[in-house]
Amino acid sequence: MTEDELFDLLTAIEERVPLEEKPAWFEREANDLEPGEHGRASLLIAAGEHWQMRKEYDEARRCFRLAMRDGGESGSDPIANLLSLALDEGDAGSITEFDKTLRGLVRDDEVSPTTCHLVAEAYEIHDQLRQALRWYNIPFTHGYPDGEPGDAALLQGRRRVRTALGLAPDQLDVMADDLRQNRQ
Repeated sequence: MTEDELFDLLTAIEERVPLEEKPAWFEREANDLEPGEHGRASLLIAAGEHWQMRKEYDEARRCFRLAMRDGGESGSDPIANLLSLALDEGDAGSITEFDKTLRGLVRDDEVSPTTCHLVAEAYEIHDQLRQALRWYNIPFTHGYPDGEPGDAALLQGRRRVRTALGLAPDQLDVMADDLRQNRQ
């Protein structure tokens, strides 16, 4: 499956399939692919995210773990999804474990900005703002945004958290404000 075909499939399911059927639909599509085939892990993650939204945490965990075992490429690391799930469940031990694992991957330069955004938002939703700020900052620790669409989302989230923490604006916050004004 090509990246364009995967995008089209994910979009079609999101737009056309009734909400209550989405997790099972994503899983069926994933099961039609061979383990490791491009798109399979992404489909399993999408299924898990929908199970998680429905608070069916065991099903979500199962899908995220299947995506991990699959080993195929995906936009975010399934460990980030497991961390988000652990936050929803209030499982402090798993939160610590998954965060530590992801920070190790950061040190090895194996974490995408999408993964950082997912982790940061999960912490932000659970009002763990210092942790959220850490994860919003990670993609920018070695330089400035390069104009990718994901950078704007990271900058906006980072700005939101810094404001909530009462921190004075810095250069990246100014960039976030400029981006927001240019969109209006």
